[in-house]
Amino acid sequence: MGETPYIGFGNDTLSKLPKVKKGDEVFCPHCNGRHVLVGCTMEGRPTDFILFYKCGNKDYLAAINGRLVAHTPPDCSGKV
Repeated sequence: MGETPYIGFGNDTLSKLPKVKKGDEVFCPHCNGRHVLVGCTMEGRPTDFILFYKCGNKDYLAAINGRLVAHTPPDCSGKV
């Protein structure tokens, strides 16, 4: 069976990051442009808890619980 990658951010880190909301724009280092933050679906329901932006045909994690994590190194990462 394959390994599943993960990243994590602690509450201390999240509390120091800028606040954002769905519809805000974020800088994209891949194209040097700006992209709109969009929500996702969790357990079949729309949510703004996790926000993403799309550049080309790829989606990128942008925010968790209203805090901009894009371009922020995670506190932990690995594979399980």
